[in-house]
Amino acid sequence: MIDLHCHSTYSDGTYTPLEILELARKLDLHQLAITDHNGIDGALKARNIIAKNYLDINFVIGCELSVDYHESEVHLLGYFNREQDNFNSLLEFIEEGKKEKLRSQLVMIEKLNHMGLSITYEEIKDMFPGTVINRVHMCKVLISKGYIHSVSEGFDKYLGEGKPCYESKKCESIEKAVEAIHGSCGKAVLAHPFQYVDKDVEAYLTDALGMLDGIECFHPSANHQQSLELLDICQRYHLISTGGSDFHGENKPHIQLGCQNVDDLYMIEV
Repeated sequence: MIDLHCHSTYSDGTYTPLEILELARKLDLHQLAITDHNGIDGALKARNIIAKNYLDINFVIGCELSVDYHESEVHLLGYFNREQDNFNSLLEFIEEGKKEKLRSQLVMIEKLNHMGLSITYEEIKDMFPGTVINRVHMCKVLISKGYIHSVSEGFDKYLGEGKPCYESKKCESIEKAVEAIHGSCGKAVLAHPFQYVDKDVEAYLTDALGMLDGIECFHPSANHQQSLELLDICQRYHLISTGGSDFHGENKPHIQLGCQNVDDLYMIEV
């Protein structure tokens, strides 16, 4: 069994890279990728731990990039060999995205302040040092101050799309993201397509199929029939089929590492 999609404390997960490795060993996962949002620090931390222990785990360095496709944000998984050292192309892409993300976050903080919710970016960084900050972290600071009681409440009232304090960010194109992943000798895999469309998925993917290396066929957002549909597309277009749980720890308590039961047949080679 494998899991090629999970998040650590280096983005919006609640398990450290070490805790994820320990859990993967308990579950007897044969291949694992840590795919934090717009960063590889968590995966590199796990690689350093593996160099001293956990040599039995087939570990893949991963990330999940926010990109623009059809004028909407979609997520692109990048997978890299754990012996890889040159990530310059990928890191340049990530750095550009961070600037736009920071702009949108500062606007959201300003909107929260205007609604009487006192919060600063410095407070978020202090509470979550070394983390790729996102709206989940904003919500947790709001919880600590007693403004809301849960992350879901924060999204429902303030920070979800269409809510009064939300500010969209402009993502770089999927073409540039694929180029950055390939420039760092990685494989580009579109994450959870059925989160973007609920039918006619092949038509939706038409413009991307020629540039992608693969599609995430197994994910909690896809039912059995939808996974079969994605597998068929991969077979006909000669793409890699991957899968994972999208584990976030306590931030998504209903989703457990390895819960998709993805067969070893879908191990990725990078």
